Amino acid sequence: MTNTSDVIDEFASYTAWLNTLTELDESTWEKPIATDKWSIKAIVLHIAHWDNHLLNVIIPAVKNGEGMIFPEFDSFNARATQKAKRLSGEKVLQLAKTSRSSLIEGLTSLRHETMTMHTTANGATHCPHQGVPYTLAYIVTEFIEHDRHHQQQVDRVLGATS
Repeated sequence: MTNTSDVIDEFASYTAWLNTLTELDESTWEKPIATDKWSIKAIVLHIAHWDNHLLNVIIPAVKNGEGMIFPEFDSFNARATQKAKRLSGEKVLQLAKTSRSSLIEGLTSLRHETMTMHTTANGATHCPHQGVPYTLAYIVTEFIEHDRHHQQQVDRVLGATS
């Protein structure tokens, strides 16, 4: 995906998937995707947690010509999964929809040049896996893949329970 509006549209499609979760009961929200793995609720809040980081930290940094800073993943993710234990599935779903909607608005408001200008991620100029320069648009495509990975995990569990 090279067109930034296509990237944003694809990223926004996650909301349609979230809408498929509206009828889940609380016991299903609590269901882990595998033994000793996160619950569906924790996964959805985990993604929302990253959405908020992109909105509140990454976008402002890129707009200011600063590099993107990503926190240490394990502790960052642990905060989201701990918070998920205190919230209902319905509340997590509401938070996830709100955070993705706000993030899409934030991305849509950016100029194409902001989305595609070269930046750094934790000091690195290029993705070590793909070898391409970091841009906000590239990071969003990485998060699209991240979303899909977790969606597939949840869909497998829901397919097994329905």
